Amino acid sequence: MVKESMIKIKRPIPLKSDLHLHTAEDPLDRVRYTAKELISKAADQGFDVISITNHHRMTFNQDLLSYARERGILLIPGIEMTIQRRHVLVLNPPPHKMCSDFFSLSKLRRPETLIIAPHPYFPGTYSLNGYLLKHLNLFDALEYCHFYSPMINFNQRAVEVSQSFGFPLVGNSDAHFLSQLGTTYSLIYSEKNLEAIFAAIRQNKVKVTTRPLKTFEMGSIANRFLRMKLRAKITKRHPQQNPRFRKSKVM
Repeated sequence: MVKESMIKIKRPIPLKSDLHLHTAEDPLDRVRYTAKELISKAADQGFDVISITNHHRMTFNQDLLSYARERGILLIPGIEMTIQRRHVLVLNPPPHKMCSDFFSLSKLRRPETLIIAPHPYFPGTYSLNGYLLKHLNLFDALEYCHFYSPMINFNQRAVEVSQSFGFPLVGNSDAHFLSQLGTTYSLIYSEKNLEAIFAAIRQNKVKVTTRPLKTFEMGSIANRFLRMKLRAKITKRHPQQNPRFRKSKVM
């Protein structure tokens, strides 16, 4: 008879993951680091899985996939779409598929695609807010975003919805600056492949690892973010001021 204490049950090692990240390839935000620089930083911090989710543009190709794999990271294709002026994360979407309304978003639902509600109750016109409960059946998970403090936490409503409806919470940084990486992330109890990871999230085999920001950290990030948005507006109006634009003109 085999003693119970001698039985070893193989359990997946939790995967350190961040599924909401922005890079310099983002067409809307003036992020200063490239996709490869982000991947290198994530590798230094021991991440197993990341997704680059730039606005309206997929930043994913074989070169980036290989670059990440060489550093021990599974890179999942992702994009942050704007659906009726609200942001939605779509991981591994069907090729060349973009949505502008929730009906078209519903057509993307499939086992190999994961749809996440990012920062759903944060103030601002791009958060889902009331749209989330109205279209809750379209989402696989809700995001617990890094930008909060012990005094101010707009994630609380998302936690309540998660508990009330049994929806998984995933921790993401929504990083626009490298210093944000690692402040909030997910531990996903899964094998290291896309299908298993998505299944684990849907089955709520996820632990959010997070820490509240200090007051000065929140202030610094908010200030840098506003300045970044201002630079993006200036570049949009005067593209010749963009160093990347000038470089392309010289070439």
